[in-house]
Amino acid sequence: MKELLKQLTETSGVSGNESKIREVIREEVEDHADSVKTDKMGNLVARKGSGNLTLMIAAHMDQIGLTVKNIDENGFIKFSKVGGVTTQSLMNQRVDINTSDGEIKGVIGMKPPHLMDKEKREALPDEDSLFIDIGAKDKEEVEETGVKVGDYITFDRTASELQNDYVTSLAMDNRVGCLVGIEALKHFDEDYELAVVFSTQEEVGLKGAKTSAYGIEPDVALAVDVSIAGDVPGIKDDESTLETGEGVEITMVQSNGRGLLTPENVKSWLVDTAEDNGHSYQPGVWEGGATDAAKINLVRDGVPTGSIGVPLRNMHSATEVVKVSDIEETVDFLEDAFQSMEDYF
Repeated sequence: MKELLKQLTETSGVSGNESKIREVIREEVEDHADSVKTDKMGNLVARKGSGNLTLMIAAHMDQIGLTVKNIDENGFIKFSKVGGVTTQSLMNQRVDINTSDGEIKGVIGMKPPHLMDKEKREALPDEDSLFIDIGAKDKEEVEETGVKVGDYITFDRTASELQNDYVTSLAMDNRVGCLVGIEALKHFDEDYELAVVFSTQEEVGLKGAKTSAYGIEPDVALAVDVSIAGDVPGIKDDESTLETGEGVEITMVQSNGRGLLTPENVKSWLVDTAEDNGHSYQPGVWEGGATDAAKINLVRDGVPTGSIGVPLRNMHSATEVVKVSDIEETVDFLEDAFQSMEDYF
């Protein structure tokens, strides 16, 4: 599982540019599904089984990142954000610019602290002052490398193991969910249909989940994502009580109700499954953010939809941290949820 997680997180797939990660996932699932296709939005849809009901599992495969906005005459590259990238996460990072000819290495630069006054040194830099340096002498040399306006940019990071079963990497959000979806598909063996969607453009508006759900017309749906772990310094209990190693998060409310309000029958299905099978779980009520579930729930005349999450530290950074046993526990929980679903719908 760790090797596949490493491969998934180290494969680029910024929102709108998911082709590389889609092909990696396709290779993993094509021998475990009855059909695998890419739809018009770029979602990868793997279907297995048949019956009177269809359960849709959505795990978004896109990640936050950057895109080339401008190349100045001196060969420095200005960029725009794609998704929820923070200024803190940009400072002093190495990056990969994904061109049609391959990856070009660069670094995000800023004015040295030696040239700043005390106030500037202790504050975040203005985003407009940041730039990418690939070592080119001028604009023409940048263009000769194949870099173009609109090329996507990811952080240059690899997965590393920490102590006590923790792993760190970029793009854990949501390659962790993709890994759970892949494993769930492999183990599915019920008398109804499972459609696992590795969705696009979640980080910029939950777009792929909405269109794929319209095409699939599921009877029940479940988003599998990551959730904000609160077991690190600086996070208050009223912001997150989730702990790594303490079980899957089962979402109750997202974004004060502007996101998903989990239907009662879905809530009963998930909570009963956890309690009846001895799975630890953590209920989640979130004032900000939403998962693919929020859009799936509203497709056509409505779809009973839930959302579960694997606790994640350092979300939306280049150094996200997950406990591998939490991923394994989520896969086990889903297997039991598959078996009990027909009792509720």
